[in-house]
Amino acid sequence: MYISLYDLGLFFCLLVAIAIGGYLIAVLRQVLGVVSHVRTMLAEQDKDVRKALALFPETLENVNALTVSLKEIVDQTGDTVHVLQTEVTDTVDDLQASLETFITYAKLISDILRGIFLKK
Repeated sequence: MYISLYDLGLFFCLLVAIAIGGYLIAVLRQVLGVVSHVRTMLAEQDKDVRKALALFPETLENVNALTVSLKEIVDQTGDTVHVLQTEVTDTVDDLQASLETFITYAKLISDILRGIFLKK
């Protein structure tokens, strides 16, 4: 009485199928336990869930109003930053021009003083 390789392969395939089936049964049992637990929690919190869902439209309106307000503030801030940047640039340009004038006067005065005191 000999066992052929085909019968041996079929036997191992059957063992693997039984093992996978057992694993799937265990996993499905765990999933059903989790679903049952979630269902119990939802039943316990049904009143609070309904209350939260009732407040959802009002919350969305508040979020929309907040978004509009935030957009307006950002636009105002952007305008302010642009104006501030322009004013700072103008101030720096004026300061640079004044500094160039001061340097020119300082050079002129130093040349005059050099001419007066270093004349020998």
